[in-house]
Amino acid sequence: MRKLILLFILLLLPTGCEKGYEKYELKVFDAFDTVTSIIIYERDENEANKKLLKLKEKYLELHRQFDRYNNYENVNNVKTINDNAGIKSVKVSEELYHLLEKSVYYNETISDKVNILIGPVVDYWGEYRDLYNTGHSKDEVIKKLGSAIPQEEDLIKFKSLVDLDKLVLNEEDKSVFLKEKGMELDVGACAKGYAVELLCQYGRDELEIASGMVSAGGNVKTIGEPVTKDYYKIAIQNPENIEDESKDPYITVLNIKDNSVVTSGDYQRYFTYENQRYCHIIDPESFMVADKFRSVSVIEEDSLLCDYLSTALFLMDYEDGLKLCEDLKVDAIWFFQNGEIKSTQGARQMMEGVK
Repeated sequence: MRKLILLFILLLLPTGCEKGYEKYELKVFDAFDTVTSIIIYERDENEANKKLLKLKEKYLELHRQFDRYNNYENVNNVKTINDNAGIKSVKVSEELYHLLEKSVYYNETISDKVNILIGPVVDYWGEYRDLYNTGHSKDEVIKKLGSAIPQEEDLIKFKSLVDLDKLVLNEEDKSVFLKEKGMELDVGACAKGYAVELLCQYGRDELEIASGMVSAGGNVKTIGEPVTKDYYKIAIQNPENIEDESKDPYITVLNIKDNSVVTSGDYQRYFTYENQRYCHIIDPESFMVADKFRSVSVIEEDSLLCDYLSTALFLMDYEDGLKLCEDLKVDAIWFFQNGEIKSTQGARQMMEGVK
């Protein structure tokens, strides 16, 4: 799964534990196109390791369901749906059905800046990114694809393929049908957030984990409170200082608990053409890449909503995004192209050292 993004978020965790608790961590390298850290606090090492393995198994299961690039035996996933576009409906798991249903609901009620049928457009831009990032020249790209960068007349052909009215969700049997051949679901704007949300729910409700967190690239969700402090400290990286170790690597440090932080940015997956950066986040109306911000971080309890909003806000004007946050009562931090940082009042209150 390629949530083609994101800012790396550094987890600043307590180094010592009280009441007999210790920190236990497991890393997952083969899910959602990122390295995921699963951290829990437990008194017993054997019990902790058992829980971590169960969490990993659950996380990999969700990855297989939400994957649009690979098929798996006995799994109907996003790729299965795409493979059957214009052919037949596909029965899917409760988790995948809910992800699609919720994404459509958010599109209709919160913001239409995220469209889970954007797959063909993402893939088209991806062809250019792959060529430029493997050293191909402008002339070579033009020879292979017909233009140096995607042109409006080339992009317009995808209009019929991103019509959400052509996505049929059947609640009764949890089936999904794409009406037109060539349609492609891409749930990269929300799948990882939903997987992290489900994983934390599973850890808390089924495994009785009282304290921990999951960090999947730019998606972080905490479970309960840290065992030694009042808050978890989540540092959000400064996209301009990634390669310069002499500069402050972070925009800010947030103090949070029982909450999610999701960041979308322009510097994990992009290509450069004539000194302009073309990132992976694409406007579903114009089919052009976003260029308003370097990053947008959203803080909200529900990691799925966080993930959706981080992409939506990245594509919206700041004033419209701020109004949306106020209406939804969620918090956000915007890092502009010129280095300016703006945030909601609630986010400022979470920032360490900021009044």
